Amino acid sequence: MADNRPAYVQKDCTLFVDKQARIGQCSEITVPVLQETVETMRNAGMIKGREIMMGYEPTTASFKETALDPKMLRLYGIGPGSTTPIIAYSYLEDEDGVEHTVRCEMECRIKTVDMGAWAPGQKAETQYDLANHSGRLFIDDEEIFAWSDLEVSVGGQVRQPGRRAALRIG
Repeated sequence: MADNRPAYVQKDCTLFVDKQARIGQCSEITVPVLQETVETMRNAGMIKGREIMMGYEPTTASFKETALDPKMLRLYGIGPGSTTPIIAYSYLEDEDGVEHTVRCEMECRIKTVDMGAWAPGQKAETQYDLANHSGRLFIDDEEIFAWSDLEVSVGGQVRQPGRRAALRIG
């Protein structure tokens, strides 16, 4: 009989930015969204248009902190071509007690630092928006997704595997 109890329920998360633990500082993490770029085509004889996958949208990420940490603020604008390593960790648990780990490794550039509204007696948050250049998502140390400017793989299978050879890309 199949077990229909909830599984892989996210219970907690944290962030490491430039190898610094943000435990107790980071209040929210948004990992990159992988999204196809599509064009609608309707050629002769077709009764309706069809979406054709042309590539992928740029990936972004973000996080919020309740801190106004000078070390973090100094990572903004570190220079052209430079990135900051960021790793998001998550703890998952099935209803039957089985535990899982998630790790999202990213190379990013901080593109926005929003220090938000400040008011006496209220929590202030700093929002960091990131341009994400590459990354890998692991669940229980098994790679689920990997992406870069040149390639996307899902479950270890490269999407459009003949593309690199056709374009003479290493």
